[in-house]
Amino acid sequence: MIMKRIKAIYFIYLRNEAHYEFLWIFSHLLDEYPQVKALLATLYDTFIALLGIEKKLLDAARASALTQQIVDADRRVDHAISSIKATIKAARYSLDPTVVEAARILYIRIREFGDIRKKAYEEESAAVQVLLGDLNGIYAPQVLLTGIQAFVMELADAEAAFIQLYLQRGDETALRPQERMTDVHREIEATYHSIITLINASAILSPGSYDDFIAKLNAQVIYFNEHNHHHARKDISVSDDCVVEPVDTQKYSEKAITPIPKAYYREEGKPTVELVFAKDFSVTYKNNVNVGTADLTLHGKGKYRGQKTITFNIAR
Repeated sequence: MIMKRIKAIYFIYLRNEAHYEFLWIFSHLLDEYPQVKALLATLYDTFIALLGIEKKLLDAARASALTQQIVDADRRVDHAISSIKATIKAARYSLDPTVVEAARILYIRIREFGDIRKKAYEEESAAVQVLLGDLNGIYAPQVLLTGIQAFVMELADAEAAFIQLYLQRGDETALRPQERMTDVHREIEATYHSIITLINASAILSPGSYDDFIAKLNAQVIYFNEHNHHHARKDISVSDDCVVEPVDTQKYSEKAITPIPKAYYREEGKPTVELVFAKDFSVTYKNNVNVGTADLTLHGKGKYRGQKTITFNIAR
């Protein structure tokens, strides 16, 4: 006889609304099956208390339009910083030594700030304003050489929009509900996993007793995993999010030429991630035998979706 076990839910893909919805459904399933609920003892009370806190935070986030505007403005600033960093990193591989040197100088200066995107609002804003002063002042020649002028302008616009919103703030504790939400998510997920471990163990000791409950819960797990995983996959076709380093001119060899480029993804509010060939993307080619311009297309895999095409040259 095959023992039924509860499948793993991928909380990492569930945004706030879906996260609460899944756990709310789980709580109602527990109420529907008293024999399962009886196994949990104090774990059930802890879970319900945390679910109530999550609901209050979610309601607060829904109700605060200003909070969401500030969060979005902060993400725009973070995104501009990520764009600047990724473009500078790509410029370090330029064939022009003056561009490489300019990128090196900017890289060193920006690194001195640490990860600006992880700082508190006031600290981040102060750092951004100093950085903008540098990029528009003493480092203006390097900005021009590395081609980040548009990103610097975007950072200035994003920072101005953020400051304007931030000055309208009310209670500071209401500004970052997501920070408190993250802590609650961590606690309630740990409690959920403890509950699941207990139910799975009980199902082994008493075969068949919990099959109906497990089947209903697994149906919900499968739905939330598949539905939210699809929408959570990051799209590499978005030009501002995915950067592919230029491919050097390739030497004609009478055979198909298949270089593997370096590619990076800038997730909002997080450091730039280097994509891994075969794991995060595959590559197809077109016109990659004869002298001339060839096409190279990245196809997202795993956590990534979409396509991105660049060209490279083949010369004798």
